[in-house]
Amino acid sequence: MENLIIMLVLMSLSCSDNNPVDNKPENRRPVILSLTVFPDVIGPSDSAIVICNATDPDGDTLVYDWITDARLRINGANPPDDRSLFNTFENSRIFYPTALAIDTVWVQCFARDRKGKSDAKLIIFTVIRDPLKGVR
Repeated sequence: MENLIIMLVLMSLSCSDNNPVDNKPENRRPVILSLTVFPDVIGPSDSAIVICNATDPDGDTLVYDWITDARLRINGANPPDDRSLFNTFENSRIFYPTALAIDTVWVQCFARDRKGKSDAKLIIFTVIRDPLKGVR
């Protein structure tokens, strides 16, 4: 009987909320360290690459969501939704201007850990008519 009581006490201790094995650490959000574009001025028949430098403090694998306005197309996205691309493992994307793109354009990147946490940044660059003359 004494052994049974000891076993029950030990079992109740192992099931308590203070057991470090049962307490999972809180998931922390990824952090985008930088979002860069190269080149930052392009012509109508050029392309630009946007690179997202992100890290996750928990070491989780990140996926990237890319969104842009109607004046850019994302390489790898299929029309008619070629202005967004989700769940990519690559931290960079190539963007092409559309016929409407003679202006300032934008790209937004979301870095997600697939556990509900994310970070986002937006970058702006310019499409000009004649990249050699720098004339809009």
